[in-house]
Amino acid sequence: MTDDTPLTPEEQDDALAAELALGLLEGDEAQDAVARLAEDPDFAQAVRDWQERLAGLAEGLTPVMAPARARQGIREKLGHGLAPLSDAPADGRRWWQRPIPALAGLAAVAAVALLLWMPAETPEPPTAGPDYQAQLVAEESDLRVAARLEGDEMEIALEQGAPPEGRDYEIWWIRPDGSAPISLGLVPHQGNARMTLPPELDPSEGIRIALTDEPAGGSPQGVATGPVVAIADLTRS
Repeated sequence: MTDDTPLTPEEQDDALAAELALGLLEGDEAQDAVARLAEDPDFAQAVRDWQERLAGLAEGLTPVMAPARARQGIREKLGHGLAPLSDAPADGRRWWQRPIPALAGLAAVAAVALLLWMPAETPEPPTAGPDYQAQLVAEESDLRVAARLEGDEMEIALEQGAPPEGRDYEIWWIRPDGSAPISLGLVPHQGNARMTLPPELDPSEGIRIALTDEPAGGSPQGVATGPVVAIADLTRS
C-alpha cells in the first residue's frame, strides 16, 4: 500500500471519527458528523473508541501552562475576553479621567476614606434599671408615686398630687405573711427622696407598698392610723 492508495469506506469513517474526536472538524462537516452519531451506531462507536484512545494518551502527558497568548486567544474565541486594547480610549484619557468612571472611582475612594475615618462604635453597656418597683396610684385623687428599689436603696418619687394641708403620706412595707406593716418614712412633698432599707427587709415578690394619709410628720404611734390612699405590689423590673 502506498500513500496514494485511496482509503476504504471503513477507513474514511474511522478517520472522520478521529477528526471528530479531536475537534478538527468545522462548519457543515462537523454538523454532519455530529448528526451522524445518532443515525450510525458503528460511527458513534468509532468516535467513542477514539475518545477513549485519546484520553489514554492524555493521561501520560505532563500538564503545562499554555502560553499567555494562547490562553488569551481561547478566552476571546469563547467570548470570555476581549483582545488587548480592543476598547482603547479614543480621547487618550486615563480611566479615572473619564466622566462616569471618574465618578465611580471617586465614590469608591470616598467610601474607603469614610470607613477609615469613622471610629469604631463601641456598644454602650446596658443601663441597669431598678431591681424592683411599684407604681402607687390613688383611686380618689390625682396622687401618683413611684417606688424604685436598687439593692437596699429605695427611691420614692412624687410624680403627681400632694397631701392635704397639715397631712403627710406615709410609706409602708407590707410582707405577705400578714405581719404588721413597717413604716419606711414619708413621701416628699415634691421631687424624690432616697432611703436605705433596714437589713431585715428583703425585697421579693409578694411584698406590697402602701401609702396612708397621716398627720404631718407621720403616724405618732408607729402604726398606720389613716386610710390607705394607694397600694401596689413590689414587682421585679
